[in-house]
Amino acid sequence: MNSRTTAASGIHALIFDAKRVLGQLLVGPNSRGGCMSMTRRSTTIFAIVLQLWAVCLLLLPQRVDAHFSYSDPRIVHVTESDKHALVILLRMPAPLALLPADWQGSKDTRLPPFAMHHAEYLFLDLNALRANQDAFHQLLLDGLTVWLSDQPHELLVGRSRFWLDTERPSFGTVKSALNSLNSSASTTALPYLDATLDVEFIVPAGSLTAPIRISSNLGANFQVIDKFGSIVKLHRDSGTETAAMIGLLRADFPGIQAGWVRYLNSALIGAEHIYLGFDHLAMIVLIAIAASGWRQALLWASAFTIGHVLTLALGLYGFVPQGRWFINSVELLIILSIVAAGTAIALRMSHALNRVTMFVIGLIHGYGFASAANVALFSGEVNVTTLVAFAFGLELCQFTVYLVILPIIVLLDKTDIFNDAHWRRPVAFALAAAAGVSVVHPF
Repeated sequence: MNSRTTAASGIHALIFDAKRVLGQLLVGPNSRGGCMSMTRRSTTIFAIVLQLWAVCLLLLPQRVDAHFSYSDPRIVHVTESDKHALVILLRMPAPLALLPADWQGSKDTRLPPFAMHHAEYLFLDLNALRANQDAFHQLLLDGLTVWLSDQPHELLVGRSRFWLDTERPSFGTVKSALNSLNSSASTTALPYLDATLDVEFIVPAGSLTAPIRISSNLGANFQVIDKFGSIVKLHRDSGTETAAMIGLLRADFPGIQAGWVRYLNSALIGAEHIYLGFDHLAMIVLIAIAASGWRQALLWASAFTIGHVLTLALGLYGFVPQGRWFINSVELLIILSIVAAGTAIALRMSHALNRVTMFVIGLIHGYGFASAANVALFSGEVNVTTLVAFAFGLELCQFTVYLVILPIIVLLDKTDIFNDAHWRRPVAFALAAAAGVSVVHPF
């Protein structure tokens, strides 16, 4: 019997046992004539739901995406060279730059630009890239536009490097980005859809003191672009200014800003982390509907916040494993934390939720953003005031959501049409189901 047959048999047995036990639980009496207690039934159903969900996750070849983007964000550094020119250092997934605008994903049968087939897989054709460098550079230039003082400026392509996603060096600071571009070019075969591109753009006669706008339409027709993150860092003498967005790249920087404006921008980025992130909004709602009252809701929210901020700070200061495996693992844990919390509430097991549980979930959610943003938003350039401003915006937005949700819950509980048993459980189950299908497909 081969490994595939063994795995299929094991899964079949698991599903069969689950159906048998569920049948006993739903009918009521067990085989000995007694009756299972409600607590035992709920616990067993809860365990079965999580087991079946884990099997589904193992069987479905989907990429998790509960958080910032389907993978690491696009990173852009804007700095000034000693030759009185602006330098733009950009890291992005290679398919984002190379695939045609009308690419149809896995359904498309065309051979992408600069690609070759090998054993039914697509690889980058490095020889074709070197032989057609002008066409490659034009492809890059067509995908980026820079305005200085509201005037479009000429762009030149400098150095570029391709990396395997799992082997690329850090790109979080200007120094590390330059080191990456100065590294020797890869000589190994690179899978087309798993390659990262680092590229240098030069803006002749550009100045960091002028208002700067950077935009790109790359990936405008790709479904994944709506959840793809970009982070742009403008390195001026007065400090580093950061803009973060999801979707198409659109970054506007006015002229030299006052310090308080930079801190305000950091706080707004923190707030966006909450109201643009389904995972945090879902957990906020679950905490609010599971709590027995205002005091318990705020205690749980505080425990979640402490855990969140702790791992967020650790991650931003570099205390986080590097590599996509960790990001994907954390994103999966975030999804499962929402599925587990929602299922517990739906099965009337909210007693399993407490301050310790919320603190642990907060630790996971904090690493969710920090793991993706560590090499981009702050990296080794973290300063305490910027981090405090970011965390302040994040937590202020979170508690603002509580101030909106908790009065609504009180009103629903006092309405004759609704009560705890008839509206909280379906809402919790809906959030758990929505988290479970929170996946995106590759390009």
